[in-house]
Amino acid sequence: MALARLEQAGLLDAVITQNIDRLHRLAGTQELVQVHGTIEYSSCLTCGVRYPLAEVRERQLADPARIPRCACTAPLKPDVVLFGEFLPPGALSRAEQLAVSADLLLCIGSSLEVHPAGDLPMLTLAAGGRIVIITQGPTPLDRHAAVRCEGDVVEELQSLLRELGLD
Repeated sequence: MALARLEQAGLLDAVITQNIDRLHRLAGTQELVQVHGTIEYSSCLTCGVRYPLAEVRERQLADPARIPRCACTAPLKPDVVLFGEFLPPGALSRAEQLAVSADLLLCIGSSLEVHPAGDLPMLTLAAGGRIVIITQGPTPLDRHAAVRCEGDVVEELQSLLRELGLD
């Protein structure tokens, strides 16, 4: 919700996330780049038809084996990146564009060790931007951060909103 508030105030251009849980969208984020996909939709493994989550749930309940199936009877797969799969090229490309053009990239709740998303802060730095890291525990980019916060992410973001008069 804090990130959606920053976006609404015109202080945040977009949210790039590895989360698949729909929470950014439910919080009101408008410009959302989901580099690991989203649980919000599932797609047919055979014909590619895409279904929203509510319909996937209905299809799962209607199947005797509780497998959500497409109208063509093939199983549906959540539109999330599983181990060994490639990231959606459009999402990764958009994330890279945003990172290169960022004056300031907020890196929140990440170890910055999962790649290629973990490489985004280096793109910002290489283009002359700065990074802020808000996460508990060390990251390989701590020494490059303009600001490094190690507190609870929620508390740190609430403090930021208070300081900006957006709470």
